[in-house]
Amino acid sequence: MKGCSFGSIQASCSHHIDERESTRLSVSDMQTTRRFGCVLVVLMLLCMFPQASAQMPTAPGVEIDCADKNPELDVHPLNDPTVEITCTVTNPSSFQETISVEKEWDGLEVEMMLEDDSFDLGPGEEEDFTVTFTGQKRMSSDLSYDFTLTAIVTNVGMLDWPEALATNASVSGDLNIATYGMVDLDISDKSTRTMASGDEVTITFQFQNNGNDDDKIRVSITNAAELEAVGFTFPGGTFVAEDVSEDGVSTVRELTVRAPSDVSEEARYQLTFQAESGNDDAAPVSESSISVQLEASGTAGGLGGGLEEVDKDTLVMWGSIGAAVLFGLIFVVALARTIRRRANAQPVFVPPVEMEDEEDEDEEFDFSDLDDLFGEEDDDFDDVFADL
Repeated sequence: MKGCSFGSIQASCSHHIDERESTRLSVSDMQTTRRFGCVLVVLMLLCMFPQASAQMPTAPGVEIDCADKNPELDVHPLNDPTVEITCTVTNPSSFQETISVEKEWDGLEVEMMLEDDSFDLGPGEEEDFTVTFTGQKRMSSDLSYDFTLTAIVTNVGMLDWPEALATNASVSGDLNIATYGMVDLDISDKSTRTMASGDEVTITFQFQNNGNDDDKIRVSITNAAELEAVGFTFPGGTFVAEDVSEDGVSTVRELTVRAPSDVSEEARYQLTFQAESGNDDAAPVSESSISVQLEASGTAGGLGGGLEEVDKDTLVMWGSIGAAVLFGLIFVVALARTIRRRANAQPVFVPPVEMEDEEDEDEEFDFSDLDDLFGEEDDDFDDVFADL
């Protein structure tokens, strides 16, 4: 404070007293005048204090600052949508001060909370406090909120500091929503592809953007180098990429795989497809695999007609059926020979059947007659199996 002297303070006090006596004031004006008078008395007493140096006392005031004025809120579904920043309020004056901090915030989907909003600080002291922002998961990255923190001196020493003389300080910033990536790869047909030499198969798929911003999603065959080492080729390339809007789905895409030109033996391989976000390197990838079965090419010394490619279970099945058919044919031939030989050796005689009277219809049938007809049946079948 420059030019601070007892004479100047006394003159100022006299000026206010004369003005009060000469003018009729309202009640509010009188209260303001009293406050000014008190403040002037405090300043007069401070000027009278002995100083250790020639520097005069610093007038009441306040400072405020935040370490991160543009925080980002992580709203990934697997994370806690909370972010904290540290702010500092400082008393640069030579007086004991009481300081309050007020916030200006209009975020509807995010809550802003202050750890403390009132501070008692001595000359040159400072104090940190935490500001916490809490939001919701899956918020769009397009959202952004402004905030302002204002520090106000409310008391100097034991006296209320009038608003007219209050020295305020403020700090402003922006809360942003952090971008995260989340993709989902969908291959509708995951069945095993059977391929011969030089065959081509086309794998179709789609991918979805589950992140909170438009994303350029890339789908690639991650083990392409391994497959190329054994002769596979990829006529259309080993990856595709497409810009997909937030919560959108790509068009139907495809990748073509060509089998080696020379397949000497059967083998099975895996095609591994991977989708990844272009926005977020730390985002989990989405993977899916398809099996490829290579069939060996036919050779000159083979069975021909592709029979060498038939599996063993199939061969056993057809062999069993053939054996059963052959046994049936032999049995029929042997049975026919036996019947013909019996017919030549002894003619078959069928005794006449006499018609009985109607009154005998209820009599019990004599099954002994059947023994005469079929008595030699067992011997005939014995002869059949003897011929076999």
